[in-house]
Amino acid sequence: MTRQGGAFPAGPVGLSAAGTEIRRVTTPAEAELFIRLPALLGGAAAGWSVPLFADTRRIFDAGFNTALAEWTVPRWLAWRDGRPVGRIAAAWPRDGAATAGLGSFGFLALERDPAVLAALLDTAAGWLAERGATRLRGPFSFTINHEIGLLVEGGALPMPRMPRNPAWLPPMLDALGLAREKDVLACTLDTATESHRAASAPRLAAWSGRGELRIRPLRRRGLGREVALIRDMFNDAWAENWGALPVSAAEAGTMKRLLRPMLLAGGGYFAEWRGEPIGLAMLLPNVEAATARLDGRLLPLGWARMLRALIDGQGSARLPMFGIRRAWRGTEAGRMAAGALLAAAIGHAERRGWRRVEISWILEDHRGMLRLMDSLPAPVTGRWRIWGAPLPLAANRAVIASTD
Repeated sequence: MTRQGGAFPAGPVGLSAAGTEIRRVTTPAEAELFIRLPALLGGAAAGWSVPLFADTRRIFDAGFNTALAEWTVPRWLAWRDGRPVGRIAAAWPRDGAATAGLGSFGFLALERDPAVLAALLDTAAGWLAERGATRLRGPFSFTINHEIGLLVEGGALPMPRMPRNPAWLPPMLDALGLAREKDVLACTLDTATESHRAASAPRLAAWSGRGELRIRPLRRRGLGREVALIRDMFNDAWAENWGALPVSAAEAGTMKRLLRPMLLAGGGYFAEWRGEPIGLAMLLPNVEAATARLDGRLLPLGWARMLRALIDGQGSARLPMFGIRRAWRGTEAGRMAAGALLAAAIGHAERRGWRRVEISWILEDHRGMLRLMDSLPAPVTGRWRIWGAPLPLAANRAVIASTD
């Protein structure tokens, strides 16, 4: 973004540290700077994800992202010498009760300066504490159901909603006193060498209940009903996972808008046992392989690249949802349904010419999923980390004071 009138737009001044001023985003010009900051910091060459600017705008557009009716998501920019050098957002439920005192931070991007990071975190944490939060967790953009974590290992293949960041940022969070809470993993399957379908097909064929198990594709017609089913199954199958947060009806409305273009080539599959939906798998084309080279812009040639990526996935795809309802776990029907769902997703990828399928994210201590990944095989190819700290962030304030 270029400067207008020889200077960046002014804004209300907040916390100041080591020549850094933290200002709440209040104007359209500041909002645009917030969106473009990863590109201004050097973009992919500097290690940052640069999502399409239009996509990030939609996240903060209440007309598109209906989940904003349930969440307050303030944004701040860090300024030094008249230019933006960092950004952060916080998220807090409007009813104040949905997260049991847990507030989140995310959309983190900044110059390599611990004082800037400390000032940003302290601002977001202070805002959350004022509203009753007792613990900070992140980065989430803007809840655990969206982009999560910082990349700490691997992640060489860009994937949708799997953020990338410079290698120096995770140690900087450690140094500020935030504690590692959980790692989440990406595992990548090669459709040319996978052994799952060859192993699962004879087991399914020999199973006496095979005639009562049905794997059906997601229906593009009536997408609203299908998304409602995805929401219901997700809220059940993921309910006991670490950090789980139910998807609301408002959030599902946004999911429907996001899924429609992805289904040009992607696919969803439901497992039905005796007519009851008990499992699902979602497979999405890897549009990030194309958009990562666009530096956030669709013009002038980005539209063509994006359309091609939506159609062919650039040779790879992501499996962001794969689960079985809790009541059916440990049962023969549940095991067969999981195997058949995965086989359907792999077959879909193969027909599309997607050689690599990233299954993400997976909790680092989810032993059942990790055993399954070993059997496919789908080795770990990326690791993202989530941090937490009690509020208030006294340690951050001490760091800020020491840098003044």
